[in-house]
Amino acid sequence: MTTSTTFYTKTDYDKICEFAGSHFEYDDGLIVWKYNGQVIDDEILTKLLNQEDIQIYSEMATTKHGQIITNIQRKLMFNLNPNSFRVYGNTIQISIIINGKEKIRIPDVAVTPKKLALTADKEVTNPLIIFEIVSPSSVTTDYIDKLREYKTLESLQEYIIVEQDKNHLVHYQRVSATEWTEEKIETEKDFLYLPTVSVKLELQEIYADCEEL
Repeated sequence: MTTSTTFYTKTDYDKICEFAGSHFEYDDGLIVWKYNGQVIDDEILTKLLNQEDIQIYSEMATTKHGQIITNIQRKLMFNLNPNSFRVYGNTIQISIIINGKEKIRIPDVAVTPKKLALTADKEVTNPLIIFEIVSPSSVTTDYIDKLREYKTLESLQEYIIVEQDKNHLVHYQRVSATEWTEEKIETEKDFLYLPTVSVKLELQEIYADCEEL
């Protein structure tokens, strides 16, 4: 399989997402798999642009991945004031400008103010909290690439990486414009506290109903 050598527009990207769902991200003219950051083959992209049904299940999230998203999203929605905050699960597009180049990321879970700051193409620029659930193929993307990119968002206060195959979180929290703290949470008695929204998530709540998946 060859990788893409074609420049794709944001209109192309939006058309593919509308047809096939939120499995893709945009990287300055390239369209990549959300779950591992790999550039997508031109043949696949052409079929998606032509709205042809193709099998792409190997690049989609696992059932456990989806359950963790549901658990986090449900807990946040239950505890946050809808007049102040919005919670999104794997649906919101975040615009990030790095060295003049635009990237579009779709976090697994995001918390934003109720009033969104939007680009002309309706991507959000003011998330407060972002969660990413790690799979074996996305370790580098989540721990290195997205961490670096998300830290450039002035509004972002917390970034949480959630391991899928073991009870382990890494919680990054902004303390200044350029300084972040890092906390690892990995025992059943531990919990994740989100000071930005004053919500506590027990580790067992995050991983609820994942044992059999």
